Amino acid sequence: MNADDSAVLNFIHRSMVARIATLSHNGRPSITPLYFVYVNGHIWLGTADWTLAAREAKADPRVSVLFQIERNPNDHRILRIMGNAHVRTDAKTMRSSNIRMALKYILTPGSIRNRLSNRRLVQAERLYHMQSAEKGLACIIDVIPEQAEFLDDNQLH
Repeated sequence: MNADDSAVLNFIHRSMVARIATLSHNGRPSITPLYFVYVNGHIWLGTADWTLAAREAKADPRVSVLFQIERNPNDHRILRIMGNAHVRTDAKTMRSSNIRMALKYILTPGSIRNRLSNRRLVQAERLYHMQSAEKGLACIIDVIPEQAEFLDDNQLH
């Protein structure tokens, strides 16, 4: 299955969180859930340059990205995309990703309603982002998909 098939793209667009699988220096896998956007055939995952996911993607660009439809309990499939990652911190990419992530995760009616009713949670989120900024740069793990496959219940157990 190609990473640009309509079924694959539809599944990606319906997913809210992606899980990136990276390899450590000794070959052990790590899985990290991240917010993401799909941009012109690339999967952009938001994180910071000091995180395990970013450090491992820099060291070994071979990654897998897993998608699941969280809002549909009857769809037990997982989409696995294999590809190569590049960690990006350039201003143009960061500006574009910030806008796209805000449109997907923050500027939706449900999110705005949730933020207005949970102001303390928003303050905690802001503090987290300020502390993260002190540790290092925000970055995008830019994954160029090469292969895609759906895993069903039988393959997961």
